[in-house]
Amino acid sequence: MENKELPGILRKYFWDCNFEELSMKQYPVFISERILNFGDVHSLRWLFGEIDRTFLTDLVSKSRNLNKKTKNYWKLMLHQPEDLTSLNSYRQSI
Repeated sequence: MENKELPGILRKYFWDCNFEELSMKQYPVFISERILNFGDVHSLRWLFGEIDRTFLTDLVSKSRNLNKKTKNYWKLMLHQPEDLTSLNSYRQSI
């Protein structure tokens, strides 16, 4: 991961930071969590082009900064099978 500037479309998600000083090399977890929580289609597309899927899967499973709904959504979207076991047993019990 090279130390390049973030695209301007992401500025609105980092209203509380000095945007020019943010880089994926220095703050990959912070930037990824913010985009996963609040991002739109364009910012998510950018994120998935920049970050390895394994990194995102690990981040989603360990993060304390993703809200509960977002965390569950990304677990389903990233296909974490161990998290789907309880969902499948719930479906079968209905």
